[in-house]
Amino acid sequence: MAASRHANDANVTPSSVEADADQLRKFSAFDNFSDAELRQLAEAAHHHSTSASWPLVYEKTPSDACFILLSGEVGVYSGRDRVATLGPGEVIGESALLRGQLRSATVTTTGPAEVLRIEQDDLTRLLDEIPALRATIHSTVERHAPVVLDNPPAEAEPQRAKLNVAVPTQLIDRFESTAQTAGVDIATALEDALTKWAEANGG
Repeated sequence: MAASRHANDANVTPSSVEADADQLRKFSAFDNFSDAELRQLAEAAHHHSTSASWPLVYEKTPSDACFILLSGEVGVYSGRDRVATLGPGEVIGESALLRGQLRSATVTTTGPAEVLRIEQDDLTRLLDEIPALRATIHSTVERHAPVVLDNPPAEAEPQRAKLNVAVPTQLIDRFESTAQTAGVDIATALEDALTKWAEANGG
């Protein structure tokens, strides 16, 4: 379960907003931001912290916010396959949000982590007010293209039983002639047919 706070909460002080701005200042993605712009970004965001694995976004769900990872790591999953790991300073979930598309991956913290969550309406406003944020987001969108596995697992070859039966030669010759006429793979079709023939004849 993640704990959260927002600039509008009564228990949030200017010092906590400044602390978030200081964290952002450490990341190269925010090098072109002024101190005032970093504070403005921190004030608009919801600060979340978690001590365990916590899903930020789910694959194939609507987009309503993006995240900035302040500390910890997140795993990026396509289906059940983990395809990437992201560290502090990364913007997460921005691509689908800007394009109005469903999420292309599930992103989950791998352990203790802190993130800033920026709601869609706030992001739209901030993009108009902070030119440097627009450049950062567009750069991130280019890097976070929908994930495609470099080496998708090959489909397993079907398991075929080895036959140890006597088959009439005329049956094999007739089958090969028919398979060639039909334009199918003779070896595969023959083995399948012989397997069924052997089973039917007690082989």
